[in-house]
Amino acid sequence: MEKLRILQLNQYITPSGNEIMMKNTIKDLGVTTSINLLFREHMDNIVTASKIMSGLLLRTFTTRHQVPMIRMFNTYIRSRLEYCRLVWSPSHQKDINKIERVQRNFTSKIEEMEQLNYHQRLKKLNLYSLERRRKRYLIINSWQQI
Repeated sequence: MEKLRILQLNQYITPSGNEIMMKNTIKDLGVTTSINLLFREHMDNIVTASKIMSGLLLRTFTTRHQVPMIRMFNTYIRSRLEYCRLVWSPSHQKDINKIERVQRNFTSKIEEMEQLNYHQRLKKLNLYSLERRRKRYLIINSWQQI
């Protein structure tokens, strides 16, 4: 069957005699899932796409003022980094750092933020780290499920 794919976690399955194409990764609703359920490929893809978008925005717009830069980041980059975050939320520190580095690099390009460290920039820009936003959303979502 051409449209049907399965992520094999246990045994080989053939419904109705039709063989199902086996794959190690599947992309569903924009989230790439692998057989080990670590979502590393997905995280690599969104970090790469976010870096490309960040470079495009920084080359296209000459302003480095705080308000338009934060709006561009929230609209074009953070939205991509946070899409379906409950599904693929990273647990390893190296993955968290890789995702956080996108925001760290973008905020360093904002006017008057070059000399500040990351946490000082976040405080001055009135932002949270992406990790804190993920954890906060997870807590809120868990509370709503109760």
